[in-house]
Amino acid sequence: MSARLSFADFLESAPGKQLLAWENEAVSRIVEDVFGHTALQVGCPKFNALAANRMQSKWLVTDDESAAANSEKDDRHRILAEADALPIAAESIDLVILAHVLDFSASPQLVLREAARVLEPEGRLVLTAFNPLGLWWLRQRFVSLGARPYLPTRTMPISVFRLRDWFALLGLEIDIGRFGIYSPGLRAEKRLRRWAWLDKAGDRWAPQFSNLYLLSAVKRRPGTRLIHFSSVKKHKQLPAGSLPAASSSSLPEN
Repeated sequence: MSARLSFADFLESAPGKQLLAWENEAVSRIVEDVFGHTALQVGCPKFNALAANRMQSKWLVTDDESAAANSEKDDRHRILAEADALPIAAESIDLVILAHVLDFSASPQLVLREAARVLEPEGRLVLTAFNPLGLWWLRQRFVSLGARPYLPTRTMPISVFRLRDWFALLGLEIDIGRFGIYSPGLRAEKRLRRWAWLDKAGDRWAPQFSNLYLLSAVKRRPGTRLIHFSSVKKHKQLPAGSLPAASSSSLPEN
């Protein structure tokens, strides 16, 4: 029986550090221009995906009780909860980031639906994931033959094509897609660097075979309706560091 590899341990490896470097740059380019009041990251506590964002209220949902702040500059407040049952009110978050959550979830559609539920209309969702068409996942498939795990043991990658359908059903309009890291499944940092040239070639000729991908989408309203100005109520602004809790009616039924 092959040894198990956690996501946290993978991030300490050479390919894991490559992942963090690429995703930090790709995510930062998007979130630095997203404005609002409240931002939420779900999963991957070691990666501060909200670092480049300037919102006042930042939150991290994790099911890891031992997850602590990465540094003094980490201003994310912790919420101990499951990704498929967020204790947050509907349509209360301006930015949601799903950092490899779907890769390890037994119910990825439910996780995505929860993210869409808490997202404000016209709010932005950013998702990062492993690509099942990449060389890293090809290496991982040898685990069934007794090989040592290359990716985290519980990885179950989902194709971009399937996610596009799920996004559309939830009213999430994809406007940004990025693909990155095309190196084969090697463990040594020096050997990985020798394949760095493949990143530019892959982006140009075969992006669908990248090891990682990022999707960013905006939540659209299904339709509009006329309202009377007299019926519009002014919403109370939330103070920094606060997060609206979900009511019993906004949580998914078991």
